[in-house]
Parts: sequence; C-alpha cells; structure tokens
Amino acid sequence: MNFQKNVVGFFLLLALGAALALQGCGSEPPPVPVKPGGLQVGDRAPDFALMDSTGHLVKSSDIQPGWYLVVILYRGSWCSACQNQLLNLKDDYPKFTAAHTALVAVSVDPIEDSANFNNQWRFPFPLLSDPQLQVIDAFGARHPHGHGNKDIARPTTLIIGPDKIIRYKYIGRDPVDRPSDDEIIFTIQQLEKQKAAGQRS
Repeated sequence: MNFQKNVVGFFLLLALGAALALQGCGSEPPPVPVKPGGLQVGDRAPDFALMDSTGHLVKSSDIQPGWYLVVILYRGSWCSACQNQLLNLKDDYPKFTAAHTALVAVSVDPIEDSANFNNQWRFPFPLLSDPQLQVIDAFGARHPHGHGNKDIARPTTLIIGPDKIIRYKYIGRDPVDRPSDDEIIFTIQQLEKQKAAGQRS
C-alpha cells in the first residue's frame, strides 16, 4: 500500500501547477496550463493533482526518489484494447518494479467507473481520473469526440525519468497502437545505460 501511495504521488509531478497548495480529499484540482502541442520529450514534467479510484486527491511529494514513472493514458475502461494493455501491465508489474519503475494509468473515466474497473481486476498500480482532460491536454493527447460525442485520451505511453524529464512519448494512431511492455522496459534499460555512461565520462 505504501508503494501504491508513492506511485500515485509521483504521477502528480506530470501536469502543471508547481505552486499548487493541494487541499485534502474531495477538493477540485486547479486548472492546468497547456503548452501548444503538449509536453514533449526533453520537457520537465511539472506538478499536478488528480483523484485516484478511491476519491482521494494525491500529491507529487509522495514520489519515491530515483524511480522512473511510466504514464499510461488510456481511452476508458470500456475499451477492450485498453483493458488488454492494463492487464498485461498488471502481469508484468514485477518487471517494472525490478527496473525501479512505477506505473500509473489515467483516463477521463469518472472516479466511480475507475473504482469499479479496479475492483474487478485489482490493478497493482493506481487508476487516476482526469474528466476535465487537464493532464491529457498537458501531453497533447486529447482525441476529440473519440467515444461518441465525448473527448477522451488517445492511447499514450510516457516515460518520466527520475529527474522529472520526459524521456519517451508515444501517442498511438489507433486503439491498438501501443508499445509492448518489453519495449517500454527496454527503453528504460537503455536510458539507465546512457545515464551510467554519462556518469563515468
């Protein structure tokens, strides 16, 4: 449970509002400014706050130092491709923790839907609710009218380094266009090798 809280907290580094004075549970997160085109590789991932599937507003200050963060923006719990992706991540979760990597998943689903989804599958990583698309817009991943008349997230995978810099960003062209877990882990391993090489030089 402590790890899950740390994971949830880390994700809050990703949208804007570095000066947030985050209130307690039940309060609305403040507006998040959006960079044209969304945050890109090389940009710093700033602070933000979202509700988790238990209805709590979580903070970035809970992040475990030195860990990577993989952020999954998914279309919704109703999307079969998203379900498959999150279930694969659940199965491979030990591989990510072994690589000192935390996972979070974000959608526009209301808290109630995220709670039902999590109760069904018991994901070891948090599901965060972004109904106003503040974080989704911060990364330039909005899909207008992507589900009927509703705006949702395009399937997006992000890797945030321990230095809070965005190191990888992939926005899928369609619901099934997503990097595999092995590709994500390989990318993190390569980032670690590059960091180690830089420290030796």
